[in-house]
Amino acid sequence: MDESSVTFKGTVNGLTIILKNETEFSEIVQCMRDKVNSAGKFFRGAKLAVKYKGRSITEEEKSQLLEILVRESGARIESFEEDKEQVQAAANKVSADKPVERKNQIKKYMFFKGIEEGQTKFYRGTVRSGQLINFDGNLVILGDVNPGAVIEATGNIIVMGLLRGVVHAGSDGNKEAIVAALGLNPTQLRIADIITRPPDEKGGAGNSLPELAYIKDETLYVERFLPAR
Repeated sequence: MDESSVTFKGTVNGLTIILKNETEFSEIVQCMRDKVNSAGKFFRGAKLAVKYKGRSITEEEKSQLLEILVRESGARIESFEEDKEQVQAAANKVSADKPVERKNQIKKYMFFKGIEEGQTKFYRGTVRSGQLINFDGNLVILGDVNPGAVIEATGNIIVMGLLRGVVHAGSDGNKEAIVAALGLNPTQLRIADIITRPPDEKGGAGNSLPELAYIKDETLYVERFLPAR
C-alpha cells in the first residue's frame, strides 16, 4: 500500500486531508484507517474542522471517509467539507465565499420540554448520507436520519422520524444522555463511550420501532417508549 495515498496536514483551523489522485478508493480507505489509528493519541478528544482535497470523491465515498473519522479517531468532527481553495484555483478566480455551515439551517432554543434543561438545536428536514450535524447541547431532528449520515451531541438526541445513520449522544462523556427516535435502527449507536449496533434480526426500516436508548450500570439499554398498537 502506498502510504502517500492519504496525507494529513494540520492547519490553524483543524485538519486537511490530501487524497492522492489516480488512487483506487479502496486503497484510500485502508490508508485512511491506518493513519487515523496510528494518530489516535493526537486526535482523541480534539474538536476538528476537516477539509479534503486532491482526488475527486462521490457523496457515498465521502460518507465512508467521514465514518472512519467519527468512529476511529476519538475526535469530535465538527465539519467535513471539500477544500474550496483547489476549486477556486482551478477556476482561476478568488472568492470570499466560505463553505456552507449547516448551523445556518438550524434554529436555537434554550429549552426543550421532555428532557433535561439545556441549550437545544432543532434541525428540520432529512439528514442525508455524508452529512454531519454536531452540537454542544441537546439535538432534535424533525425528520429522518439516512444511512451514512452522522449526528452527534453532548446532550440528548431526539429524532422525530427514522434513525438509520450513526448517532452519538453524550459525546463529551455524559452518560446521563439519551437517544430516542420514532424509528430506531441506527448503523451505530453510541452514548458517551459505550457503543452498540442494532441486532441482525431487527431487520429493515419497516420494522423500526419508537425506542429509547440509555445507560444504566455501564450497560446500554434500548426500550420501547410507546406501546405497540
